[in-house]
Parts: sequence; C-alpha cells; structure tokens
Amino acid sequence: MKHLLPLFALILLATACKKNEKKTYAIGDEAFGGIVIQVDETKEHGLVVAKTDQVTFAMHKNWNDSKAIVEAYSEGGEGWRLPTQTELELIYSSKASLTGFDNRDYWSSTLGNGTAWSKYFGSTMGGFTSSPWKALSNCTLCSRGVKAF
Repeated sequence: MKHLLPLFALILLATACKKNEKKTYAIGDEAFGGIVIQVDETKEHGLVVAKTDQVTFAMHKNWNDSKAIVEAYSEGGEGWRLPTQTELELIYSSKASLTGFDNRDYWSSTLGNGTAWSKYFGSTMGGFTSSPWKALSNCTLCSRGVKAF
C-alpha cells in the first residue's frame, strides 16, 4: 500500500495538469456541430461551417426566412448565422473538403442596396452576384450556417 501512494499522487498530478490544457483545433476538424474552416493564431478559436444545408433549393426560401432558419439551427449549440460575403468565399474555396453542397447559389449575410449577396457553388468559376431576390417568396437559394468558437 505504501508503494501505491506515490503512484496515485503522480496520476492525480498528471490529471490536474491535463485539465489546464486548452483544446486546440485544426482546419477540417469536426467541432461544435460543424467543420472547422478557420482558426486564429492560438488555434483555440475560429469558425465552423455546418455539415449540411439548413435551407435547400427545394424549400424555396427567401433571405429573411433563410436567415431565421439558420439562426434557429441548434446542432452543437446555439450561435449559427448566415456567413458574411468573405466567409462564404472561404467556404467556397474549401468546398472540395466539405460535403453536400448543391450546384446552386448560397445566401450570405452581406447586404447591399436593397439586396443580399450570394455565391454560386456550381462547377463553373463562380462569383458573387447581387441578389435581387432577397424578399421574394419564390427564391431558390440555399443556406448553410457558420458559427464562431
């Protein structure tokens, strides 16, 4: 028994040290209900994109409805939102390592003069287009949320 006491103390010390270590993430990791697409210099904080679309082409949702659906998404906790124009470009450049994107336009949260911006995720070069369909109920744009961590 006397020999087990130092071993127990060593295990307790190692466990206590592990609790103080901060979790780090890498691009491509699954975390917080999504896939990590951006990390800061500490690798403790960044941005995840949802694993699936919250709004699909078949749902025919306008920008306001899409925004509300994405914000109500709860996989991995709260905090989901439409990506900014810059974040949508980052998602597009990473789409080869992500799954489930339609060859369709995706909404961003970036607003213009009475419009919202979208990005085409099809097989062509793609580019941002000013979307005049923001408030129409017959929109056919998709949405996939992002969340900071």
